[in-house]
Amino acid sequence: MKDILGIVNFEDERVRIEGLSNFRSIPAMSFLGRYRIVDFVLSNMVNSGMDHIKVLVREKPRSLIEHIGIGSHYNINSKSGSFQILYSDKNITNKLYFTDINLLKQYSSFIKESNQEYVVIAPSYMICRINYQDVVEQHIKTGADVTAVYKQVDDGHKRFIGCEEFDLINNRVVLMKVSHGSTSVKNISLETYVMHKDFLLDLIDEATRRSSAYTIGAFLANDDNIKYINIQGYKYEGYLACVNSLEEYYYTNIDLVNYEKAKDLFDKDWPIYTKTNDSPPAHYTARAEVKNCMVANGCVVQGKIENSILGRAVKIKKGAVVKDSVILSNVIIGEGAIIEKAVIDQGAKILVNKEIAGDDEQIGYVREGDTV
Repeated sequence: MKDILGIVNFEDERVRIEGLSNFRSIPAMSFLGRYRIVDFVLSNMVNSGMDHIKVLVREKPRSLIEHIGIGSHYNINSKSGSFQILYSDKNITNKLYFTDINLLKQYSSFIKESNQEYVVIAPSYMICRINYQDVVEQHIKTGADVTAVYKQVDDGHKRFIGCEEFDLINNRVVLMKVSHGSTSVKNISLETYVMHKDFLLDLIDEATRRSSAYTIGAFLANDDNIKYINIQGYKYEGYLACVNSLEEYYYTNIDLVNYEKAKDLFDKDWPIYTKTNDSPPAHYTARAEVKNCMVANGCVVQGKIENSILGRAVKIKKGAVVKDSVILSNVIIGEGAIIEKAVIDQGAKILVNKEIAGDDEQIGYVREGDTV
């Protein structure tokens, strides 16, 4: 088993989750009522035998830092391993210059001094279950400069909009471009890259020299670079979702209420680690109706819920109906209220006889702490 340095990358400007990202960073967002989005990439790294991990933070770090702490609940060995949160110590007023390259440049000494020979760089907002050791083994076997992970999908006309997609010839990546949903079948990038530590350091130096606005992905995708950098593809076969918009956040949560889809992501031998707390089990009254839902601890359900996700300590009052919705923690759905195809942010209150209904074109959304 190879000793690998893991770097959790932050999102670029294409990743925008309207509403939810106004109050917290995307990696810190609640997911499936129990987890945070960042839990999946961190669990993949830990389950792959990686215990030297650095998390890049772009903005709104408070909730993310509170959640991941020193990494102890991810089963990282505190004696032999290391876990660091890296954020900029410079006053960057223009987001154009807040890139992964510039942040890694500030901390390049950490990478240079690490004992790990290979580096895995993976984003927080891709939801999947992948063993990075397998990717590194293929990387070494092929002698590639960079190994880039991708998945061939057949729903690219409606999902993964705004993600990178690859064109490959004999498994070599020859084109990286942004997916606009023009075709169904395409190779969607997981924006996960494996490279030698020294190659990464050289890449950071060269990208910085050429432009202050380069990201790792943009540098690799450059027409001149992609001709000369040997980028080999690693085909991933498992479950994949990219949480890069409010719609994708909603549909990914709702999709995983489906047991068959959830089986492809969750495995008893591949645990998803997260921060836990002590709270009472959910309570259902005699008149409660519950069908095909994920309900977190501390909830009280008096009304009807169907095909929905409830975060911790949600209260569904009598006569209320919640259908096809994602309800974050500490929300109160009042008597007679109707919620359908919506995301209700934490701490919001929906009062008596109010209706919040979205549709396929626009998901309903209520802001954190709002009273409706």
